[in-house]
Amino acid sequence: MKLNCISFLCEFAQGGGPTSNFDGGRSSQRLNDVFFPRAAKGSDEALKFLLEEAELRFPYCKTTLSKGDFGSNRPVTGSQQPIGARTGNAFDGTDADAHAADTAGLVSPLMRDEGSTILFGCLFKEHTTETIDVEAAHQTFRTLTKVLTPGIDAFFRSERHKAKNRIQEALLLGSACPTVLLTRDKELLGHSASGLEKLLATGSVRFNASRFEFKNKQLETAFQDVLGAFDSSGEPAVKQANSREPVKDETGDHSVCLEDPDDRLKRITIKAVPATTARNGNGSGPWIVLQIFETSDLPEALEFVLQDRFELSHSEAHLARHLTMSGSMNDTVRDLGITRNTAKTHLRRIFDKTGVNTQLQLARLVHGISRLF
Repeated sequence: MKLNCISFLCEFAQGGGPTSNFDGGRSSQRLNDVFFPRAAKGSDEALKFLLEEAELRFPYCKTTLSKGDFGSNRPVTGSQQPIGARTGNAFDGTDADAHAADTAGLVSPLMRDEGSTILFGCLFKEHTTETIDVEAAHQTFRTLTKVLTPGIDAFFRSERHKAKNRIQEALLLGSACPTVLLTRDKELLGHSASGLEKLLATGSVRFNASRFEFKNKQLETAFQDVLGAFDSSGEPAVKQANSREPVKDETGDHSVCLEDPDDRLKRITIKAVPATTARNGNGSGPWIVLQIFETSDLPEALEFVLQDRFELSHSEAHLARHLTMSGSMNDTVRDLGITRNTAKTHLRRIFDKTGVNTQLQLARLVHGISRLF
């Protein structure tokens, strides 16, 4: 028996929102309009039932579901009676017209995991209650689901492989320094050899069950500022004007300078890597790259620049450079062979001449001049 039908395949994320797979919102909107019209009794509950509880690959009757008859985990079969079908003009499948709610159909969850559910539906557009063979319709539907399932499995295996490649690509971009890659929900995607260790050593984050929590408010603000450039689907969005002014370096990356528990200066840059939707917790883009920079050698010529630009003395410029490299007053005093009181006097004069108020601000100033950090 030939069953002329219109098929629907769409993926819903947790919470019921459509993903971008299988024609994204357009496909899910058509399925919603046809199978779960807003005017139908229990339409929202029917969709929730299919997404969360319904038996996989079982043909659920659209007409029965739309009446709200799904109160238990028992599948709603509707197989003892002919599947209801409208009479009159055939539904053409291009719009959810006024007849769509009366047209017969079957729908089933094909796959379900912790992140999403894939629904498959068939709408029988020509058969009436007198002409349709219910058993044949169910058998045809089951055959289609068996054919579709391996193809969908292959599709997502390919997507996971692509996602892994993108993760490696993103980590390679930051291979010159310790790097950590996160989802927009702060879940760990990957890290370089010392990336996770170095990030945790800053004391600015907590790590629990593969998810990060920022203890440092500046880091949290910078992270949210990066996400603010993207909408909920991971596409670039126009950033609304607000009062926050993120710190950016010459490359446009957001940056946070902080001191670790040993009073050593660290700098964390945050950038976004647009990423396609990926399953198994990878989520939709953007992915976020965190790079951890530690203090490094600064050229002696920098001291002459500081003397010339801010009228620092030789001793003051010498201390400013060494303090920025070490990130520690104790180490600087030891390395320069001066007393702590002398160092404090130099530092107070440096603050007055440069206009900064803290050692952290001084380090930002020095590194900005050197263009090496």
